[in-house]
Amino acid sequence: MRILIACPSYPPQDVTCGVGDYTRCLAEELARQGEQVTVVASAAWRGPADGGVSVLPILDEPAPWWRVVAADVVNLQYTPDLYRGRRRALRATFATPAVVTFHTLVDATLASGAAALWLLTSARHVVAANEEVSGMVRRRLPWLARRMTEIPIGSNIATTPAGDRRVTRAALGVQPRAPLLAHFGLVYPGKGLETLLEALAILKSAQPDARLVVVGDTRESERAYRGDLEALAVRLGVARAVTWTGRRPAADVSRILGAADVFVAPFDGGASLRRSSLMAGLAHGLPVVTTSAAVPSPYLRDGDNIALVPPRDAAALAARLAALLAAPAARTRLAEGARKLAARVAWPAIAEETRAVYRRVLV
Repeated sequence: MRILIACPSYPPQDVTCGVGDYTRCLAEELARQGEQVTVVASAAWRGPADGGVSVLPILDEPAPWWRVVAADVVNLQYTPDLYRGRRRALRATFATPAVVTFHTLVDATLASGAAALWLLTSARHVVAANEEVSGMVRRRLPWLARRMTEIPIGSNIATTPAGDRRVTRAALGVQPRAPLLAHFGLVYPGKGLETLLEALAILKSAQPDARLVVVGDTRESERAYRGDLEALAVRLGVARAVTWTGRRPAADVSRILGAADVFVAPFDGGASLRRSSLMAGLAHGLPVVTTSAAVPSPYLRDGDNIALVPPRDAAALAARLAALLAAPAARTRLAEGARKLAARVAWPAIAEETRAVYRRVLV
């Protein structure tokens, strides 16, 4: 098949979001499986392309980009923030056939709700990248569910050989036996980092050697927020126990995660499989502590493949972390469950399910 994928954010860029990383992983795996893949990105793309994928940074140009490349199917990767000021690009859904992959449906604006409804009704088929999207469609637009397939996302960080944990820890200034917590992902509000810092301060009363490494870039628009977090760490007395790595190559991220004892992702809104950073923790076989969502995920099972605590509850988070750090068997059980779940959403399986959707719309 000749597949044309549209995503404004596509790596390498100065700052890449999770949807861009998802698109890269999907496009490269589709190419490995023998498909001809072209990605249309914004001018922010820095090149070059990898993995047998062609990239055209023309999405924001006046000409209809979907007419530039001959394709059998067009797949638009959608989340509202990526298409603010890019409404013209959404007209690709009039291309035949068109598939829209929804990573989120709406934000707080009326315009995003209208755009989502338009895309849902005009696309030949919809891919829901997580249970939040598919659940919302089934509740509010049940008649569209027959044209929707749920395909969860995978980790955006490939696992690499862990190497010597002591070397990695030493590079972070962490002692070989010190409890090491890891958080990964773009630093911005909603990730629960305030709760995590508060929980670390509580945890250190029982585990004085505990350390936290925060692996992830910060957008220019969030620099002040990052500064606020660093100031909070100072007020809480944990600044010296926190390492902010900033942006790191994927191989470095994988090695750092491999050197950690627990992965912590206390999202303010609760966990779901739309969180590519969460998937990275699972894929690296780490015991993962995260937060429960208002609508529980059928994939995330407390005590089996994940440990859940209430959002914005530093005391509960600290208690769960302390309990896990004191119980190697519990950490091993969670790590095994994490690996099993990660295998269910590995990229070869995701790409094959997506190819099946493409074949379906071509019939």
